[in-house]
This record gives sequence, C-alpha cells and structure tokens, in this order.
Amino acid sequence: MPFFSVVIPSYNRSGMTKEAIESVLDQTFQDFEIIVVDDGSTDDTDEVLRSFDEKIIYHKQTNAGVASARNKGVALSNGQYICYLDSDDLWHPEKLAIYKDSLSKIPDASFLFSDFHKHDIKLPEPYSLSNSDMFPYIYDLAAQFERELYTIEGEDLLRLLFKGYPLYPSTFAVRRDVHDHYRWDPGILKSEDFNFVLKVSRQYRFAYVSQSLTTVRVHDSNKSSDFLAKDNVNLISMKLYRDLYVKKNVRSLCNFYISQKQFAIGKSYLKLGLVRRGLSHIVNSLLYKENWKRLLKRLIAKPVEGQRVA
Repeated sequence: MPFFSVVIPSYNRSGMTKEAIESVLDQTFQDFEIIVVDDGSTDDTDEVLRSFDEKIIYHKQTNAGVASARNKGVALSNGQYICYLDSDDLWHPEKLAIYKDSLSKIPDASFLFSDFHKHDIKLPEPYSLSNSDMFPYIYDLAAQFERELYTIEGEDLLRLLFKGYPLYPSTFAVRRDVHDHYRWDPGILKSEDFNFVLKVSRQYRFAYVSQSLTTVRVHDSNKSSDFLAKDNVNLISMKLYRDLYVKKNVRSLCNFYISQKQFAIGKSYLKLGLVRRGLSHIVNSLLYKENWKRLLKRLIAKPVEGQRVA
C-alpha cells in the first residue's frame, strides 16, 4: 500500500497533464501511486500518456465533470492519503516529503493543505505574492504547531472558510477514511471544492503547511468568467451548511459571513448595471441582524473620513 495516492483529473489538456505527472514523478519522496482519470478527452491525451506505461494508472471515462473524475480516482486508489493535483498545476519537488513529515508530526490531522503561488502562463514568472500573502488572516485563526506547520479546527476553521480563504484541490491531502464518509458532489459544477471542504471541516482537524509547494497555473481555459455564478453557489453552500450541520449557537456566526457574502454579491451586480438583482441581494443581507453593527460602523466612519482637516 503506497503512502500517497495522487489523483489527477484531466480533460483535453494533454500537454499540461504530462507536465503535471512529471512534477509528481520528480518528487524526492517516492512512496506514491499516480491515478489519471481522463474525463472523456477528445484530444490526444490517451496517446500522450502512453509514454508513462506502468508509472501511472490510467482510466478513461465518459465526460461527467471533475467531481466525478476525482471520485473515480479515489475508488481506484490504494494509498493512506489521497492527494489531488489538477492537470494544469505543478508540484514543488519536496511537496510530498514535506507532507509526509507534517503528517507524522500531526497524525490526527485528517486534511492537510499548503500555501501556493499562481502563475499566469502568459507571464515569465509566478505572481510574487502567495495565496496566504493575499489572505493573511489564516495566521490569526490557525494555531502554530511548529515553525511552518499549523493546525486549525472548530469555529476557527469555519471562520476561515466562510471568510473566503481560497483552498485549492492541488494542495489537498485527505486521509483515506475521510472519503468513506465524504466524496465530491458531481451535482455541483462550480465551487465543488468549497462544498467538499465545508463538509469535511465539520468533523475533522485540518493542518496547514505555510510553504508554497504548488504552482496553480492561470490560463484562458480556467479563468472564471462567471465569478458571480461561483459566488452564488458558494452562498448556497454556506446556507446549506448552516441549516444542516451547525449547532444553534454557531448559526449567528454563519449568518454574519453569509450577510457579508450577500452584500458583496449585491455590490458586484450593481457594478454590472444589474440594479434589481444588486438591490435584492443587499436588502437580503440587511435582514441579518448579525451584520448591522458592522454596517453601522462603516456608515458612521465614511463622513468622518471625508471631512477636510482644518
């Protein structure tokens, strides 16, 4: 049984998939298997991946979406931990070695993730700021275990996710038994990763490695042009999580962040000139009393900030 199973879902990205696989094969820690699930590609993915022979487990299925492909990868896997790598992303050569060391130090962590950098492939270098550089509040919510290793659970984890800290599947390592209870939801076509992490977070302890070990590549085919649809799906997931899973004493915390998300969506609609939709979201956000204090402070602060100094 390998320590890690690396699941790579792919669809019409033969060249990038090949590079993703190579970034796994280049790992300094070698106790892993690679499972590539081809989600009905119509390009030359099948032919390109033949060169890897027995180095990978290759499975092709009828196109059913990335969630279905990841679930199939889990079903074919044998490792103690399932790692995900999207076909357009790359790993640092030390990633699995660092993950193995981190998991040996925090064996009760069921879910491990790490920092990453984005790289627009039209540019020569990745962005200078990492994910956690842009969303540093993770360090206010996570408990430092040692140096670059942190733990996060309970309400702090809920705050992190509801506040909007982006977690990317290419950084996930999930203990096998977690998948006995939770799989990816094929019915969710946008933000399936947010939905999955929310469900897992209610029951398990997370660990975080404050090192950038993944390059998330940005290109034309993965840029989210419909960001508002994604935000609305996230809002629905947040409401379902609140209604189905949280205790009554935590509902107020959920409402606070749901209100903020709804207010932000409303502002985005207004900027696009969709006044009716925008006002509807803003009005609905104001129905949550948990956000009144925050909004009142903003309304009071603005005139003061605008005053001219005598």
